[in-house]
Amino acid sequence: MHTIIVSRIITCWMVVILTIMLSYIFSNKEDYSGDTSFYRFGPNPELVIIGIVIDTPTKYGLVVLYAVINTIIRNLDHNIIVSWIMLNVQNIKITNIDAKDISKQYEISIYSWFDWLIYIHMLLTQIDMFLLELTTDVIAIYFVTRWYIKNKTLVASI
Repeated sequence: MHTIIVSRIITCWMVVILTIMLSYIFSNKEDYSGDTSFYRFGPNPELVIIGIVIDTPTKYGLVVLYAVINTIIRNLDHNIIVSWIMLNVQNIKITNIDAKDISKQYEISIYSWFDWLIYIHMLLTQIDMFLLELTTDVIAIYFVTRWYIKNKTLVASI
């Protein structure tokens, strides 16, 4: 299957799910007012990330700074390091591997689990954390993809 077809299928799936979710949320606004802390923005006493109450602008600013920097790191991991693992470690056609490369793989795996733990906590706390992660992730992916494409020779397709 061509990658563009898979990409379009995934994009359509995301649009369908987001449309269903958003239309349900906006059609049932009264269900989401006041009784939940997820649909709030900014610092508040109910914004708790891994047991830390984010109730001041300073704490909130530090969380936003962390999210932006960590999104860049996560994209470097997913778009560069994971590709390296697939091409060098998981590739069954490569029979020889340098011993120092094996230790790199374990080091990388540890970061992925650490990142996932904090990432999932942030995503589920408040809608602004979700939107922040989504926005910074899209921007980071754009720059990584642009960097890859910039280093390629573009040819006209027939």
